[in-house]
Amino acid sequence: MNHKSSPTIATNLKNEELLELYLCLPKKRREERFTDTAHAAEMTGLSVRTIQSWIESGVVRAIHIGKKYQVDLNSLKEFLRGQTDR
Repeated sequence: MNHKSSPTIATNLKNEELLELYLCLPKKRREERFTDTAHAAEMTGLSVRTIQSWIESGVVRAIHIGKKYQVDLNSLKEFLRGQTDR
């Protein structure tokens, strides 16, 4: 999988592939692509629980690293765009 040439849309990735992407990205790119639920909540002005609920329901993609989720920002943006199109 070549991660530099084409931005991968998270919704097309299996959980294992999303984890592989997370682990393969250099730290700076990883921090641009993924964030924890607290930062995702801060960015969107929502609660951490709302972000967690979206992850648990499958509408936003994230991977579990240790005790925290790492939210795929592409997935979060895609979901929020879909909300504004209603």
